[in-house]
Amino acid sequence: MYSNTSYLPGKPLEKYIDRYYLFEKEDNDLFQLPKILPGTGLELVFHLETALSINNIILPQAHTICPRESFSFDKTDKASFLSVRFKSGRFRHFTKWSFLDLNNQFISVEKLWGNTGSELVTELKNLKSVEDKIKYINIFLLKMFNENYNSDDEKWNPIIDELYYQSNAINLADLSNKLQLSVRQFQRNFKSQFGVTPKKFQQLARMQNIVKKGLLNNDKNYLNTIYDSGYFDQSHFIKDFKTMVKRKPLEYFNEQNFKINFYHKSISSN
Repeated sequence: MYSNTSYLPGKPLEKYIDRYYLFEKEDNDLFQLPKILPGTGLELVFHLETALSINNIILPQAHTICPRESFSFDKTDKASFLSVRFKSGRFRHFTKWSFLDLNNQFISVEKLWGNTGSELVTELKNLKSVEDKIKYINIFLLKMFNENYNSDDEKWNPIIDELYYQSNAINLADLSNKLQLSVRQFQRNFKSQFGVTPKKFQQLARMQNIVKKGLLNNDKNYLNTIYDSGYFDQSHFIKDFKTMVKRKPLEYFNEQNFKINFYHKSISSN
């Protein structure tokens, strides 16, 4: 058995953080966590017990997950972690690290923020309740935001939101015009901000939204979703899916993945 609980971020950070969520496995049976699929976001993960491992390499106690390719955690008998899920591209406001260096990496909190990050990890070990840990992380992240925020970068946030929510309908030339850039300048600046090209981001966003909708709706028949998302034929989607997920859609959309996955319904502070 497992539990998965979401918490809203503090008001000052809700533009940048989607949620905190707590994942806890409640028995001692050997267990395979869901496969991590390529996506557009970044998470900051704090392991509350023994850190998970990948290919028998133990991860840091607190680290980033920024998946642009699929991967799997090793099987484990224990899993307990608190994750901070950042909205697409927003983590760049909290650190000097580039997404070019964060993509597909598991960067420790100590490496990201030096002694300040080490103090965060130490203090969290001393706090007992999840609510207290979240409050402390909120305070820490607000401090990192104030130290690293560059107002000139804010203009890119609505651009990435458009690419995310309208990944099948956005014209890059129109987005370039909004920033008064040529298409080439736009592509170059976008990659420096987010670590991937605009086209790659569109592909990731489209696939992420299809998979999320399918899993949360327990929908084995993905055809309507893929056509709504801009695919014109099933074979094109299957080819892209196999490239990104390393499995066929019919193999992936099954009861096990419907039952447990890392996707979440939207939450609101209202």
